[in-house]
Amino acid sequence: MTSIATRNLKTGQTKSWSIHKEAELSKQLSSMQAELNKFEKSMLKGFFQWLDKHKDCRFLHWNMRDENFGFFALEHRFRVLGGKPVELPDDKKVDLARELVALYGRNYAPHADSRGRKGRIMALAELNNASDQDALPGADEAAAFVNAEYIKMHQSTLRKLDMFANFFERTHEKSLKTKSKWYERNGVHPVVLIEIVKDHPIYTTVIVLSGLAIAAVNFSRFLALFN
Repeated sequence: MTSIATRNLKTGQTKSWSIHKEAELSKQLSSMQAELNKFEKSMLKGFFQWLDKHKDCRFLHWNMRDENFGFFALEHRFRVLGGKPVELPDDKKVDLARELVALYGRNYAPHADSRGRKGRIMALAELNNASDQDALPGADEAAAFVNAEYIKMHQSTLRKLDMFANFFERTHEKSLKTKSKWYERNGVHPVVLIEIVKDHPIYTTVIVLSGLAIAAVNFSRFLALFN
């Protein structure tokens, strides 16, 4: 782990931790590379101390669901380094990536942007003209780690945090631009509509309105998560 960042969606206040910042505070930047575990542990300690004070909040995240990349990974790594992590209950975690699929369908965004950068994060930012300056795709982040470009990685973390907040706000306002079709957003497949129109034309309006009701329920469920 090299950097972590959180933002209060109501106030916009951002809090971040990184191994580079820990080394800088310890006035040991010159010896940082030789003591990465020490600074990583200090970073994680700071994060979990903060989390302990905010564990009643809901945490919006992007695919942080397993031990390779997620809350469990943070907990596991801190234990390996000798720390005792705070375990955030699952009902306090909201995966924005999954919520977008639930709201807009699986095809809401490509898996790469027009420049070939992999990840729906980049593609969704491009669709919405959201700034992605300094944000690194997964492969570039891995390369930055190998090259010990920790500041670059931290800047990427902060930019992605901006992007997630942007996606959430647009979703909340129902203004997020996606690639999903109308029927994907409203839970109605076109083949079903065609059959209904052929056999029972009068039902068309009922089904369409039902689709809109499904969308309203989906958005209400999403917004209720943060009430």
